[in-house]
Amino acid sequence: MKKSYIVLILLILMSCSSDNDSQENVVVDESVTPTSTTTSSESSEDTTTTSTTDPVFAYNFDVEKMSPFTGKELPPEIWLLRPKRVIAFKIDNNINARPQSGLQEADAVHEILVEGGMTRFLAFFMDKTSNYLGPIRSARPTDPTVVRPYGGTLVVSGATDGLIPAIRDLGVPVLEEQKAPAMFRIASRKAPHNLYADTELVRENINNRGFFFLQPGPSPLYPFGLDQSNWNTGANKISVKYSEFTTVIWKLDGEKYSRFIIDNYSENKDATAHNFITQDGTYTDILKTETIVVIQGPLYKDNATTLPSVLTVGVGNAYVFNNGNFVEGTWRRGDISETFVLQDKNQNPILVPPSSQWVHILPNEGEVSIDN
Repeated sequence: MKKSYIVLILLILMSCSSDNDSQENVVVDESVTPTSTTTSSESSEDTTTTSTTDPVFAYNFDVEKMSPFTGKELPPEIWLLRPKRVIAFKIDNNINARPQSGLQEADAVHEILVEGGMTRFLAFFMDKTSNYLGPIRSARPTDPTVVRPYGGTLVVSGATDGLIPAIRDLGVPVLEEQKAPAMFRIASRKAPHNLYADTELVRENINNRGFFFLQPGPSPLYPFGLDQSNWNTGANKISVKYSEFTTVIWKLDGEKYSRFIIDNYSENKDATAHNFITQDGTYTDILKTETIVVIQGPLYKDNATTLPSVLTVGVGNAYVFNNGNFVEGTWRRGDISETFVLQDKNQNPILVPPSSQWVHILPNEGEVSIDN
């Protein structure tokens, strides 16, 4: 009898303990993003499916220790040499100017439409250097609109009458052809495709003139970041058509895009590899980049020079490509001294991955094609 009574008490205690467990409060930490969980109660066994996304690590641009052109942190032996001014060299892309030299050593490259449906480059140098960069050509009206936010100096061979004073009036210093050894003509190319430069000797000439530069800046032209959750896949091949004469094709090769060009001024109308060449001519390779940014704007004729130009103030279409992924949206800015605000089609910020950059300044008449 006593044993039965003890067993009864134990059963009552176990029942009470079970009730208390089922009534415990569940505290959710709202500061942590929950995973998506689906539980099925229709089966005799609980089935739980959990989907998680890769964590997005915080990214903050450090103007003193990071590159405004790549968004990457620089080793101390480089950023400790700052402050340094940004220098933008205007590089030829005529068929007689290829293969160019030094583009592969630039901090970043911008490609801009010029007359005849051709393009030229702005090769930006701040933390990187080249002792053989060229061929250097003349300025165009779109140049200062992308150099100005960096507080940079534009280096050119010359320009159409009246253009250089107009560029200086926009707050962009201009350095024209200098004597050797800072800038020099090579015998293996015909003029005007034969002017080359040593970027650090040119920098010395600019410093001696006391041209304005930012300290410790500058900031990036558009925001860098690690969150690419609003991106799409399927961009292993990108075609950027500037005109009926010039189309640039990028093909993903590993983690970088390799550059090809269709130049209808040449006898070969097919896409050919766009290479660079070293000063001694012993090494040549295809130009590559990790990220491609397209800023698309209205085409107009500059009032002073009647040269074709692309408007980079206002709003327009934007594309960003990286590692086979892409996002399409818009750019916006109110003045050439400002940076670009990038947004996707849902008005979410576009954050460009920290990486090497090639920027296309493309007229609205141009075309961007994406292929997997």
